[in-house]
Amino acid sequence: MTQVDLRLSSTFIRPSGRRKALIIGINYTGTRAELRGCVNDAQNMKNLLIRQGFPNDTCHMVMLTDTQSDPNYRPTASNIFRAMAWLIQGVSEGDVMFLHFSGHGSQQPDQTGHEADGLNETILPLDFDNKQITDDELWGSLVYPLPSGTRLTALMDCCHSGTGLDLPFEYKFGKNNNRPFGFGGSKRPTDTNARGQWIEDVNPAHSKGDVVLFSGCEDSQTSADAYDQNQAGGAMTQSFISAFEENPYATYPDFMVSIHKALKRRRFSQRPQLTSSQAFDANQRVFSFVEGIEPNTNQQIGRIKRRHVRAKNAGGGPSPFEALIAGGGALAGALVLGELLF
Repeated sequence: MTQVDLRLSSTFIRPSGRRKALIIGINYTGTRAELRGCVNDAQNMKNLLIRQGFPNDTCHMVMLTDTQSDPNYRPTASNIFRAMAWLIQGVSEGDVMFLHFSGHGSQQPDQTGHEADGLNETILPLDFDNKQITDDELWGSLVYPLPSGTRLTALMDCCHSGTGLDLPFEYKFGKNNNRPFGFGGSKRPTDTNARGQWIEDVNPAHSKGDVVLFSGCEDSQTSADAYDQNQAGGAMTQSFISAFEENPYATYPDFMVSIHKALKRRRFSQRPQLTSSQAFDANQRVFSFVEGIEPNTNQQIGRIKRRHVRAKNAGGGPSPFEALIAGGGALAGALVLGELLF
């Protein structure tokens, strides 16, 4: 991974007012992979988006959960792909989109040689026995097709979600880091509030749209299902919502710090990540669901392969999800703690 100089742009993109959201929550009810809070996460996120100005109708908001009776709105792999195609269909400059996924995540060996850790991150649809959806597929379906001047914000609350959309820039926190976030060591004026900088992936996948992913944990970590105010839900989704409601005008670094603190207060060890398709000045950008769109500053679009990485097996053994499905003991400790691994 390489440090990145900030790519400043003076172009102002006016929001069009068109907003769409895709919300997916899967409890896997009746399976050995059953979770408790993912559908609650979906409903809570839907309520927050409505409060932030997203229209509450099926033309602008689609929710897939395994509590739906209509088979078209159950989160099977085919329905998820159709819903992703709907989300980005016909988008143009100024349009704003939101994606939320709460459910299981896993990893598979990456045979292309692009992934820095040799693994593809995946999300698990309801019919996961037949199909897992890889980060390559998510990037190709949601990220790469977006034109410049469009914005997609994503929240993925699942295991191994750190680089779940294959975005090329990762925000790295650093202790005693006096370099301004995003400048990558250049001689621009320093900012005493800076906490980190953008780091580019060794084999980056560049695109034109403005895409930001808040992930529930690092690629090598698991996310937790927990109770908050007597309701089951994903620890990341709950912390994301509470951090936003406590300070709805935070910059991206401050917002991430608030999420980390909310998780730490509840003794969760998972470390959320922030990744992006554009290397923007996060110290100056306030997080908003509907305002602020970064224009494209990537000079080369598409996947760039600088180094071939050999495919790996996840952790040298079964992932937490695979151990869960196999009926192993990996879940027992989590249940004692009142948590359930995503």
